[in-house]
Amino acid sequence: MNYKMYKNITIFATHGHAIQEKELGQKFVLEITLFGEDLSKVDASVSEAEVERFIQEEAIDVHRDMIQAVSGHVADLILEASSDALKEVRIEVKKPSTPIRIGMPGGLVKYVSTTVSRRKEDYAPVYEHVEDYNFTKIRSARVFDRDVKMEADLEVAFDMGPSIENDDIAYSYSYTTVYDVAVDTIKANKGDKPFELARKMVEKVYEDKPDAKMVRATVRNFLPENNLSVDYMEYMVVK
Repeated sequence: MNYKMYKNITIFATHGHAIQEKELGQKFVLEITLFGEDLSKVDASVSEAEVERFIQEEAIDVHRDMIQAVSGHVADLILEASSDALKEVRIEVKKPSTPIRIGMPGGLVKYVSTTVSRRKEDYAPVYEHVEDYNFTKIRSARVFDRDVKMEADLEVAFDMGPSIENDDIAYSYSYTTVYDVAVDTIKANKGDKPFELARKMVEKVYEDKPDAKMVRATVRNFLPENNLSVDYMEYMVVK
């Protein structure tokens, strides 16, 4: 499927569950992808002014506890306003600074994000990739420890309907939980190979959330035991 993407839309808003997030606000980054067969028709299916207005209405002018709700509501407006040429709207909301368990906000991760897809009724993709679902992502969870040379991305796809509808963390498999799984697995298994860490992260998510749709763990080894000149070795496990 072909697409048009709005890359790295930066806004300032007050989304978040923590009191300081609601009072002080912070930066968020949106990526919006519009899918369809004929890109000339996709480009004309919804105007730039409408997309800008929907972002203003549902991502800037309101407060939501859950970034899942931000993604879902903006995607709904775009899909409803578009022509039939637009088959799918995919929106990722990134949160570069976040209050998580260890360290300063945002100090241990590049960002957390949630991706939500909304599709026209006549478009049914084959579910083979995590991107075909709605999913939460931790980008680059890493423990500040001289003995640890690994960092991980962990993505969990699950039914976000209740958390979007209710804008309530109680209905969500939160990014904080995803972060805890990634970091705790690295800390508890320092001697394991990278692919073993990835496998254990995936298994832990399914242990915590058996109804997850798909889990993808990516582990990067920054000090591989070879003489090659490489930045890192990367391993991925998907289930």
